[in-house]
This record gives sequence, structure tokens and C-alpha cells, in this order.
Amino acid sequence: MLTLGIDTATATGSVGLSDGSLSGELSFSARMGQSERLVQAIDRLLELNRVEVEDLELIAVSAGPGSFTGLRIGMATAKGLAQALKIPLLGVPTMESYMSRVDFWPGRISVLIHDRRNLIYVAEFAAGEQAVAERVEEIERVLGKAEGKLFVGSGAELYRRELMERGGAIAPRTLNLPSGLEVALLGAAEFAAREEDELFTLEPRYAQRPLAEIRFKERVIDR
Repeated sequence: MLTLGIDTATATGSVGLSDGSLSGELSFSARMGQSERLVQAIDRLLELNRVEVEDLELIAVSAGPGSFTGLRIGMATAKGLAQALKIPLLGVPTMESYMSRVDFWPGRISVLIHDRRNLIYVAEFAAGEQAVAERVEEIERVLGKAEGKLFVGSGAELYRRELMERGGAIAPRTLNLPSGLEVALLGAAEFAAREEDELFTLEPRYAQRPLAEIRFKERVIDR
């Protein structure tokens, strides 16, 4: 099933393409002009793989947690494409797209996605199952519980030295980057298992309220 995967949950965006035999991936900076860069990346990925957009059969998109703006842009683009092409759409939890790359690890796996400020999105897995629900923590609390765990994700890369000093193991750098291809593979597997189209039901997964909402409510309270 020819699947397009989209991940815009962090400062680096990624798009991937897979149908079991064919696969490809492109990454791009999502710091400025993310919507335009995403569309350009999709067009370039299809061109490089000699695939027409009409050939796509499924779209999978990273559903969060992550950047509020990034998730909205990725999801809006994915929904627009799916609706225009009349093909199904499926959301892939961001944390699972990282965990699946290191699921060979026999012990505890902690996925860290860096948020703005000094906060980290955290989820923990054991034996392939989520052991601790997604949450937001200050990095010092994460460092205090690092010993014996394998860390993966953008937060793991950002705090690599500090985590290792506290007894944690860190995934290789390439596995700490977002992967549109991994999103495509997970989405295709999930759709094959339950054949559910989330075009009209999918919403971003947030582990905390968006920063703009927090600041707005803080201003209201201060008045």
C-alpha cells in the first residue's frame, strides 16, 4: 500500500514514502515557512521516486505530542491531501514512531521530545508497551531518573551528555531525528490491522496546553 508519511512535530520536518518495496525519505528545517517547505518536500519526494500524487493510497501523519504549530500544519496538509485524493488518513503517535526504532532494547525506553523552554515531552515503554503515559517534565526531573534507561528522540540528543553522566544510554543520532518513513511504515501496518479512516476524527495529541493558551490565561488572571 503506497503510503506517504508526514512528521512535523519538531523543529525538523520529515516526509517518507513506502509501499513495502519502494521507500524514500526527505528531511527539512521547519523553523521558518514550514507549510511551504512541507509541500515542497512532498513534491520533491514523489518526483525522486517517480511517483504521481494520484498513486498514493494512504497518508499517515505524526499526531503528537510536539510543536503546536508544527502538528497543526502537518495535520492540515495531510487532511487536505487525503480529502482531495479520496484516500484514508491515519494518525501515528509521535512517541511510538521513535520507540519503534529501538524496540530491540531489553529494558526501559524513554522517548524525549524537546519542547520550547526547559520542558520535555516524555513517554516510557517497556517490552514494546507504553508503561507511563505521555507527560511534560522539567529536564532536571528527567535527569534524576535516567539511570538504566535508553533515551531516544530530539530531547535525548539535546541532553546527550547530561543523560549519559546520569547513567542513561542514548540512541544513535540518526535515530533521534524525526522519520517520515517510520511514520509511513507504522501507519500502513496500523491501517492493515484495523482499516479505519481518521480523516474526520483525527486531532493533535497534546501533553500540555499550547503555550499561547497558557499565556493568554495568565494575562486574564493577572488583570
